[in-house]
Amino acid sequence: MAFTRAQATSLLNKAEMRLYDESRANALRGLDAGALATRIERSRAARDRARDLLKRQRLAARKRGEGRDQGIAARTGRKEALLADILDRFTKARKAAGSASRVKKAAAVAPAKKAPAKATAKKATAKKATTKKATAKKATAKKATARKSTAARKAGGARVATASVRLPEGATRPRRVSPTQALQNTRELLAAKQERDRTPQAWQSLDPAAPHVPQAGYQSPDAAAKAQDLHAAESRMASIHGSMARRDRRKQGQRDHRGDED
Repeated sequence: MAFTRAQATSLLNKAEMRLYDESRANALRGLDAGALATRIERSRAARDRARDLLKRQRLAARKRGEGRDQGIAARTGRKEALLADILDRFTKARKAAGSASRVKKAAAVAPAKKAPAKATAKKATAKKATTKKATAKKATAKKATARKSTAARKAGGARVATASVRLPEGATRPRRVSPTQALQNTRELLAAKQERDRTPQAWQSLDPAAPHVPQAGYQSPDAAAKAQDLHAAESRMASIHGSMARRDRRKQGQRDHRGDED
């Protein structure tokens, strides 16, 4: 039984309508074997749910004394038939795709089996000749590379010797910087940079009213107070609860003298 899209919309939910749209001819052409297998599994599960619901509704209608396919059971029966049709479309599409792939494989294997023996022998001979030529070329290239490397090593040694001999008079080789000296140089550079950043530029002197260089220290009083609190917490200073204790004693005294008369 063929169903129109309007009928399918009235029977199926959103996920089932997606299966209905993907089971159309144009959409099936863009699905591969894995996608078809997934759609078949989902459509079969939806069909089985509709079938189980239809059985329960028919049993309830029979207990009430109603007909077999009346009311809600009739609508569920149409939905079950539609889902079965969707499952059948996906199954046929997967079978067609499998048949097409088998035909392509057979067509690709057939010419290889029909190849004559003479052509195979010629190909084997040509491969052997090509292999021999490639081996000879590799050996020649290795020999040339070894000669070049030997000449380069000799030239490099000669250059090093020449460079060591041609040092100018009174010149000495630079000494390596120790880690301690490198750290000291870095600190000096950092101090020079900070001093340069704090020094006002020449163009800033034209506007002396506005401060161009920020002052050293905290950016605001709130930041200073927060830093002080953090320092006090880190130093584990003892808290002073004198005011709280005084308030508690005063309240307790009022409670003790509540019934006293003046």
